[in-house]
Amino acid sequence: MTNVVVPPLFAVIYQPISRDMEFHEEECTIHMYFENHSVNLHVPSRFCKDYDPHKVNVAPQTKLKLDWVYGYRGRDCRNNLHLLPTGEVVYFVASVVILYNTEEHSQRHYLGHDGNIKCIAIHPNKLVVATGQSASLDRRETTAHIRIWNSVSLLTLRIIGDGEFGKSISCLSFSKAEGGNFLAIIDEESSDYNISIWEWQKSDRGFKLTETKCSVDTVVCAEWHPLDKNQIVTCGKGHISFWNLDNSGLLYKRMGLFESREKPKYITCLAFNQNGDVLTGDSNGNIIIWARGIFHVLLILFPSKESFIILKF
Repeated sequence: MTNVVVPPLFAVIYQPISRDMEFHEEECTIHMYFENHSVNLHVPSRFCKDYDPHKVNVAPQTKLKLDWVYGYRGRDCRNNLHLLPTGEVVYFVASVVILYNTEEHSQRHYLGHDGNIKCIAIHPNKLVVATGQSASLDRRETTAHIRIWNSVSLLTLRIIGDGEFGKSISCLSFSKAEGGNFLAIIDEESSDYNISIWEWQKSDRGFKLTETKCSVDTVVCAEWHPLDKNQIVTCGKGHISFWNLDNSGLLYKRMGLFESREKPKYITCLAFNQNGDVLTGDSNGNIIIWARGIFHVLLILFPSKESFIILKF
């Protein structure tokens, strides 16, 4: 349960979504549900005696400005901490993207989203950023979509797929070998995951080149190959998949083969070396090398008891 202190002027803003608001006079609190989360709003003591929760007040002229964001969403998200050429570390929590300057101990914030952000990708030019959000529970208040924005000016460049995706955007990746003209998107709908390829600069809302079913198992990471311009690698619960985008715009999938080796419960992260080999970290604590163009295990490194969750070169 969340406890929030809110002056009565603001009480009208927080309207219950699915259940009626209750005012507890003895405790001087308002109990309500916001997107199925139980919330207690504490009325300031000096207003308690004559407080009327149903009175609609005029909105104040003063506006709040976000100063500092604490926290980082790492429990259910991967590949979501990046370093920009400005020296800022970019990551997200809730609906805010934070650009943290470690030397000056200052933050800037991208505030374009209206739902929980689940993934982030950096364009090869290191200037453009894409972030994907989830929809609200009833999908009426907010929809799953992607926002592409400038990390210096914080201006939104494109809004991709508003109203076209399922309940959440899970993974994003800009193409690398041909300059970042394409954006791979993994979205979640019920228990299925879909993959789509977009020409994100084409028209004001981008152009969807192709879409197909990705997996029935959880997908936690997707990356374009840095050398093979038509290849995308995805991984997640018990699987790794190698995708090829042909000249007609269709996607073809080859599954990675573990053969007689123990299959990990999760492949949690992936990266590429200078030769174009794929390296994955998994929940068994192994780093597995998948040779470029080959879809079975080439080598296993560093067996341990800990899971790998970050793998970067």
